[in-house]
Amino acid sequence: MTSSRRAGVTRIEAVVILSVAAIVVALASPLVLSSRESARLGRCQENLRQLGLALHAYHDAHGTLPPAAVWKPGPFESMALHQTKRIDLITHENWVMRLLPHLGRDDLVQQLDLDQPIAAVANEAARTAQLSEMICPSDNYNRPDNPHVFRPAPGREIRFARGNYAINGGTHCFKTGPGDTFFRHGDYAHIEMNREKREFRFWGNGVAGFNVCFSLDGFTNGTSTLVGLEEVRAGVHQLDPRGCWALGQIGASVTWGHGVNSDAYGPNNRWPRSDDLLGCGTLHKTVGSEFLEQESMPCVDYVDINQNATARSQHEGGANVLFLDGAIRFISDEIDPGLWHVMHSRETPREVLAENFETRLATKNVTRDADVLDSTVSAQKAEPLPAILNSLGMEFVLVPSGEFTMGLPDRAGGDVPPDVPAHDVRISRAYYLGRFEVTRGEYEKVIQNNSTRDESGNEATDLPVENVTWHEAQEFCRRLSELPAERTAGRRYRLPTEAEWEYACRAGSTNQYEWPAARSAGGETGEAAGAWPPLPITPIGSYSPNAFGLHDVRGNVWEWTADWFDRDYYARSPSTDPQGPAEGYLKVVRGGDWRFVGENCEIDYAMLPPWKGSPYVGFRLVCEAAHMSDTENHVAIENQ
Repeated sequence: MTSSRRAGVTRIEAVVILSVAAIVVALASPLVLSSRESARLGRCQENLRQLGLALHAYHDAHGTLPPAAVWKPGPFESMALHQTKRIDLITHENWVMRLLPHLGRDDLVQQLDLDQPIAAVANEAARTAQLSEMICPSDNYNRPDNPHVFRPAPGREIRFARGNYAINGGTHCFKTGPGDTFFRHGDYAHIEMNREKREFRFWGNGVAGFNVCFSLDGFTNGTSTLVGLEEVRAGVHQLDPRGCWALGQIGASVTWGHGVNSDAYGPNNRWPRSDDLLGCGTLHKTVGSEFLEQESMPCVDYVDINQNATARSQHEGGANVLFLDGAIRFISDEIDPGLWHVMHSRETPREVLAENFETRLATKNVTRDADVLDSTVSAQKAEPLPAILNSLGMEFVLVPSGEFTMGLPDRAGGDVPPDVPAHDVRISRAYYLGRFEVTRGEYEKVIQNNSTRDESGNEATDLPVENVTWHEAQEFCRRLSELPAERTAGRRYRLPTEAEWEYACRAGSTNQYEWPAARSAGGETGEAAGAWPPLPITPIGSYSPNAFGLHDVRGNVWEWTADWFDRDYYARSPSTDPQGPAEGYLKVVRGGDWRFVGENCEIDYAMLPPWKGSPYVGFRLVCEAAHMSDTENHVAIENQ
């Protein structure tokens, strides 16, 4: 009897085949997903490339880049257009509309009535149109069923289609003007309002402003290192105004105020207070704060104004950015905040970023510390004098060595941000620090031509010098050190490190400072940083000194230090004589015992690029004396 084998597969073979297939699918799925995202990323970058070409075509035709948007006062008497909640009445065309002819979108141009606000009924068809050039396919909230719905009044709804690209308005502080002795605004925004002429202009350090246009010829930053356009995300709810191609507002089609002097320093910043937007309080109530944080789309629930928004995307780990030379780069969320700040600024000197730019973009932090500054006081055989007087009559007080807790918050200031921890620091050597801030008169004696005078017409020479850049302060140190009398005496001058400055400000105290939110009547301290109302700049010595004999460390002008700024340097700095990072992009400016000046906050308001000055920033010096036994060149100051 012969046996025949049935054709087909056995149960075991079927199981093996299915198992192998499952493994293949499991292995292939991430590759498929990665391939799809790669395609979406490529499409997103191609959109930016086309927008970049249109941007340059516009510049060729008009001699300038387009404004971020055109705002008109409309029915309002007040010219503070940046503070109005009725954006539907003031907002006209934005930079995208100016580029439409250069994108070949004459169909949309014909639908626009630019004599009316974009929110007008006549512009409804245009502003609700899906503009393919403004859609990044990775953003799953940029959908026709998720327009932004602005409700200016009960029963009224104004819809805007979404968009994923914004023009670089700047990384300046979102606050306008330089600030005052109460609060420094660092790299600040500018505003001009003329009620009689009905004129309004609003701009920062970026490539476009509101009613303000810039020419490439006026930029000091090079086109290969200056951001032109960048990604933004579509709002996660119809109430969320972020990401709207036709809406010329901060967050909608303009990035603004997202540098070191604000709280959205870097792409996809996830701090809960990072974006400041109109209607964010209602958004929190509608979708919940936890949802916004989970979606990496935070905004401040108590700020009801468009004043601060950073670049955002749904790509993993970063966002696409178009530089003005046409290059498109994917910028990591971990970029150094200082680099993010200056590569958005048209005012950054070309040489700052000219070398090793790609390497800089890939570097999260400079982990090398600056070289230790020379100091000869501790090496003297003779007993140091309690104070010295130099050839210009500048007084320097001996600050003893000691230990303190750096970054200790003011008692009313709350907890410190986690990346800026309080930490113990030892100042190992005594040093001489200026009893007073450098005055106008002293500055003019050394520099000869003082171009830092303010416009008030005040000719007093005993006021602290201000409006000096960090580089100019360094030049003052160099020239003062080169004076014949100072060379003979063996004295050299430099700016204090941040650690030296804070130690001297605290006068060695390890206690939290009792920061006053409001100044008490009749106070004699002159303390101004963080205390309201602000005090005017006053002649040096107008108020009592601290326990080390130093005047105005918490008042008068804010002061340059030697240190480069690095957001999280406190978390890794050495415990003995920290010198700051070896390199950076902004310099540390101090005006109080704690760098946040009474606020539990992430914002380093006072920090400033070394090439910029401020009417409220000056400096004081460290004197390094080589011949302490030479009493002819050193005069003891008694009764400190």
